[in-house]
Amino acid sequence: MNDRPRGTSIILAVLLTIVVSTAMTTSVTARVDDPPASPAPPPPPPADEADAGGPIPFQILRRSPANLPVIPIRVADERFEVEVAADDTSRRRGLGGRNRLLKRTGMLFVHPDVAVRSYWMFDCLIDMDTAFLDRTGRIVAIHRMKREAPRRANEYRDMYERRLKRYSSRRPAKYALEIPPGDLTRLGLRVGQVIELPRASLDALAR
Repeated sequence: MNDRPRGTSIILAVLLTIVVSTAMTTSVTARVDDPPASPAPPPPPPADEADAGGPIPFQILRRSPANLPVIPIRVADERFEVEVAADDTSRRRGLGGRNRLLKRTGMLFVHPDVAVRSYWMFDCLIDMDTAFLDRTGRIVAIHRMKREAPRRANEYRDMYERRLKRYSSRRPAKYALEIPPGDLTRLGLRVGQVIELPRASLDALAR
């Protein structure tokens, strides 16, 4: 009569040993789980919003008094806030009529095509420095543009225009940057250097 309980006890003991062993194995396994996966890397920036060595990401900071978009750009490692002249009306007007150009400001002209260009100081009241840039932002010509004598009261428009000096890009250009006088020298800008611009975003504005 005692054989069956004794056999049952042995079976129970074996089962208990298996359960305890399994629990310990499970506990150990829980402590050596694989570490959590690293977060996915952020997507690469757009082509025109590169790292610190590239252009400042395109952003319209505000509208100027002339109702032109003002964006930040990097010129020789300095931040400038420039108005964008991207249509025919604003490009023709340019900085004409302005009586000052604040430090680290200017105007960026964006053309819809690439061509040899000629600028003048029509109705300009201040000196300015100008850099013509090709489609990649490489400087193809620089000029230190001087204000012209104002149009005289009895001077016909065509006579006034004929006496204005022309400043050529000499090579095909898509952009022109006008900045305060003396900045070409101060920043060490010269032909062949590249000014990083958010070109894709700017070109989308050109009309």
